[in-house]
Order: sequence, then C-alpha cells, then structure tokens
Amino acid sequence: MKKGSALRASATLLATAAATVPLGALALDAWVGRDFAVSALLGACLAAGLAVSSLALAAWSHDKPQAVFLSALAGGFLGRMMAFAAGMALLVTTTRLPVTAFVAGLFSYYVLFQVLEVRALQKLFGRRSALPH
Repeated sequence: MKKGSALRASATLLATAAATVPLGALALDAWVGRDFAVSALLGACLAAGLAVSSLALAAWSHDKPQAVFLSALAGGFLGRMMAFAAGMALLVTTTRLPVTAFVAGLFSYYVLFQVLEVRALQKLFGRRSALPH
C-alpha cells in the first residue's frame, strides 16, 4: 500500500471538515446561539481527529501480521471510546457548554466521516468480497 494514498485520503477527510464545519458552526450560531455552535464545533473537530487517526492506523496496520492488525483494530476501538468519553468529561467538567450540541456535532460528523473513511479504505485496499466468485 502506498503511504501517499493514506495521506491523500486523510487530506480529503480534513478538507471535508474544513469546508463544512465552519459553515455549520455559523448556521448554528445564527440559529440557536454561540454556546451551541462552539459545542457542536468541538464535537465535529473531535470526530475529524478520530477519523484521520483511524484511517492512518488502518493504513499502517494493513500489511502487518494478523495479530498486529487485530491488536491495532481493537486498540483503535478502545481509543475511540476513550476519546469520546474524555471529550464529554472535559466538556462537562471544564466548560458550561451544552453537552447535547457537542454530542450532536460529534455523531453527525462521525457518521459522515465513517462513510468517507470506508470509501477511502475501499480505494486504498481494493474491494474484497466475502462471497465466493
């Protein structure tokens, strides 16, 4: 696998975030207020960081032995859950921002980035079918 392809896919994810997150934050600011917009912006940024790190981890572990690949997969899941929990805990304990806007921003962009990540991984590694040919 080419490392440039993983970097290009990561750049696409970041470009998508850079193009859509500010517009969404401005729309939320005008619609429901600054606190909600900032909170949703923080959630979207966390989702973008997690998507890029997940893509990089998948690209790194692709050509490794199966035990390393599965360890990276399990560690990636655990790392994402810890990052979600830490993000919410920090938001609740250190700010007065609304948690619902943070979760809404986080999960809406998380779904978008999951779709982009799966497409990028299919392009990077090719389509593999579980069905016999």
